[in-house]
Amino acid sequence: MSYFPPPVTPGAQPTATTATYSYGAYQPYYYQWPPYSYAVPQQTAARPAQSVTQTTVTVPTATPIPTALSTQRSSTYTPYTSYTSSSTTAARGSRRQSSTKGLFTKELRNLMYGFGDDRNPANDTVNVMEEILVEYIADVCQAAAGPGRKSRLSIEDLRKALSRPADAKKLARMEELLFAQEDIKRARQQFETDPKMA
Repeated sequence: MSYFPPPVTPGAQPTATTATYSYGAYQPYYYQWPPYSYAVPQQTAARPAQSVTQTTVTVPTATPIPTALSTQRSSTYTPYTSYTSSSTTAARGSRRQSSTKGLFTKELRNLMYGFGDDRNPANDTVNVMEEILVEYIADVCQAAAGPGRKSRLSIEDLRKALSRPADAKKLARMEELLFAQEDIKRARQQFETDPKMA
């Protein structure tokens, strides 16, 4: 690439370039670069052909892009357990969508607003967030149930499922909410048994 000096405006004072640029270094951009001179093949007189040879050019065909949209959304996070199979997840996904659709919509809108989103976020955005949340809750519950697949989960099962380092904040929040629940329960018992309040 060759360096063209900037065009000179008639009547303007010439300016000296103070910087020198080495090969591959930055060169200032000027809006009026000289036009490129494209190499035009020169036509020469054709020689009489003795024999005609045909050459065939093979053009590689592009691989076709599938047009059918897949209904299964690919997940980017690793599930909690390795014993979940994709066949049970696919069967469970369609059933779960109908029963939990719109369950967390109001709370998610408020949370998204609290974290800096628009006051009324788009419905598609809320639906995607709700889908991610429901999928996460289902994965945590499956991990807490363990390979035996208990019908009821205990607090200890959830503590064990959230004991990963990545879930430390979630575990701390769960412990905080459990403590607040016990505190409220104790306050209610004290209120009901206090003879001065009656």
